[in-house]
Amino acid sequence: MKRVFVPGLILIFAGFLSACMATTPEPTPLTPTETATLIPTPTITIDWFPATATPTPRPTQIIEPTQEMRPGIGSILVEDLFSSGSEWRTGNFSAGNITRVNDTITLAIQQSKANLLSLESKNTFRDFNLETNVQINLCRDQDVYGLTIRTASEWNYYRFLVNCQGFARAERIRDGATTLMQDWTPTGLPPGAPLEVSLGIWAVGSEMRFFANNAFVFSVRDPVFTEGTVGIFARADGDSPVTIRFAEMTISSVENSQ
Repeated sequence: MKRVFVPGLILIFAGFLSACMATTPEPTPLTPTETATLIPTPTITIDWFPATATPTPRPTQIIEPTQEMRPGIGSILVEDLFSSGSEWRTGNFSAGNITRVNDTITLAIQQSKANLLSLESKNTFRDFNLETNVQINLCRDQDVYGLTIRTASEWNYYRFLVNCQGFARAERIRDGATTLMQDWTPTGLPPGAPLEVSLGIWAVGSEMRFFANNAFVFSVRDPVFTEGTVGIFARADGDSPVTIRFAEMTISSVENSQ
C-alpha cells in the first residue's frame, strides 16, 4: 500500500513547533560582577634604633672659690668629751634613761612626748669647734636629737636640733622660754633609723655655724650667751621610744678674728 504525505499535517506540525519555540524564555544575560578595587596596605617600617636628639651643650660652669666655713681652728682642747675625765648627767628619769658606757652616752626615752638633756659640767668653752658622732637607733618622723652649747644651766643655752626626717633647727632657751633662731632647714641627711651621722658646731663671738656630715647647713648670730658648757638632747614627738647614742666628741680652739 503506498503512503501519501498530506501537506496539511506538515503545516500543523510546523506550527506547533514554532509555538513551542516562541514560548521558551530566553536566558537573562548575566550582569558582570563589579570587581572591587583593592587599596594597598601601607608598609610600616619599625625603627628599632631611633636617633636621639643631641643635647645642646651648656657653657662650662666656673666654680668660684668659697669661704672657709670653719676658719681659725687651732689645737684640740678636749680629745673626747665623753671619756672618763668629763662629768655628764646620767641616771634614770621619768622620761627614760641616760647611760654612759665605754666613752659613749645613750639617751633612751620611753615616755610619750618626753625629752632628755644631759649636760657636761666640768668644761666651759667660749670660742670653739665641736664635732661628734651620733648613732640614731630608734627615731621617727618629728622625733629630734641634737646639741646644746654655751649652756649656763638647764634653763639657759643654745640648742641645735635635727629631726628624723633630716631637717635642722636652731633655738635659744632663756629662762626656760624658747626663741627660734633658724627654722627647719634641709641638712642632706637621710631620714629614718638606724643611721650614723656626724654633727658639728663652729662658734666664734656671736656667730654659730651648724654642720651635718661635715657639710655646712646654716649660720645664726645671737649675743646673749658668750660661754658655757655643752650638752646632748633628744625628744620623742609621739608614743614611740627614741634611742640616740653620742660618741667621740672633740672640742678644738678657734681664733676669734671678729
